[in-house]
Amino acid sequence: MKTIIIYGLKRSGNHFLISSILQQFSNYVHLNDINLSFNDYLKYINIEKNKERIDCKWTGFKDVECVLMSLENKTIDNTELDHFRKIDDCYFLILLRCPYSHFSSVWEIYKKNESRLLRIVKLWKIYAEHFINNSDCGFIKVLYDEFTVNEKYRTNVIKKLGIDNINIDVNKYIQCQKSSFNKRRSKIQYKKQVYRTLENCVFKDDEQFVKLVNDKEINNLWDLLKKSDILSVSIC
Repeated sequence: MKTIIIYGLKRSGNHFLISSILQQFSNYVHLNDINLSFNDYLKYINIEKNKERIDCKWTGFKDVECVLMSLENKTIDNTELDHFRKIDDCYFLILLRCPYSHFSSVWEIYKKNESRLLRIVKLWKIYAEHFINNSDCGFIKVLYDEFTVNEKYRTNVIKKLGIDNINIDVNKYIQCQKSSFNKRRSKIQYKKQVYRTLENCVFKDDEQFVKLVNDKEINNLWDLLKKSDILSVSIC
């Protein structure tokens, strides 16, 4: 059985990445937005599957091809991950999105909620540090913006999971996978938000938004990340 653990912030493209991975399996369980626990893993690996997907709690995944655990807005707990590092065929991914397209999505979907945006901003910095820090051994680092537009990059990410014969349908949607900027939520038809700068993102003229995200540390981290080897799908 393949065990996959994905760390990703809300509105950073988690479910597109998850959909692309799960399309490679016919028998899987997706534990969505859970708290990571090796003790729970050991418990539920011996319980028969009765759900293919479950939100915010655990369910059985005995004898499946793949169990995928997605963790949203969670800090990375290396103490807990050390237990998973001891099992076979286990993979860790960390997902990041360009800050300005990411923060725009958060601002839109949560109706300009300042506290929710600031939480994402704080966590984005932590995740960016993990991307840049080469001592983060064992993590496959995925940049959503590249993953969504570059077929070769998508394929290379999936290969890092020890998967061959890869076939990804980018038009196949799973639960919770949707754009923040669709016609139901906005009167304006926005283009796909990838690789945006603060100067050309959707909310560049929103003074409150700009004040919250115009952060020198974010700019520096994003510049460093773009100069790193992340576009080659790095794993240390």
